[in-house]
Amino acid sequence: MKKLLSFLLLLTILSSCGYKSRTNNTERLTTNTCICENDFCDYCVKVVSITDGDTFRGLTKDNEEIKFRIYGIDAPEKHQAFGTKSTQYFADLIFGKTVGIKLDKIDFFGRPVVWVYTPDGKDVSAEMLKAGMAWHFKKYDKSKEYASLENNARLKRAGLWADKDPIAPWEFRKKKKK
Repeated sequence: MKKLLSFLLLLTILSSCGYKSRTNNTERLTTNTCICENDFCDYCVKVVSITDGDTFRGLTKDNEEIKFRIYGIDAPEKHQAFGTKSTQYFADLIFGKTVGIKLDKIDFFGRPVVWVYTPDGKDVSAEMLKAGMAWHFKKYDKSKEYASLENNARLKRAGLWADKDPIAPWEFRKKKKK
């Protein structure tokens, strides 16, 4: 019941922010215009804090602060190899900027899982994968594009792929629980 109430509250907040109905998930932005000046995204937020390499807080035009989870990637945990570098790279991409948001779903923790686009239209998940700062989260996304970006980063030994034995964040979390 608590999750349902959280979900309804979030939808109310998003609708007050100018949320538009979701379009096809495979649609991608291809222009370099300011993301908030077109109809591609559902709404825009100002990024006010970075939690880690795949989670942040954004402020809506109504000054509501929402915690978001990035779609399609899983970044290293803070106390994991490349955790700090991943978080910093993510912050360099979006912190303090107004970004476009495209909603996918609400996760188990009540966070919106979203595609995020920089002011100039770059897909943040794709940028994190290209730089080797995150894993493609294949458990939740079957995108060939994201898989290819991760494979290319691996081949180039970019970012975390320079480590001789990188550990996926989900494996790191599993070991930490034990």
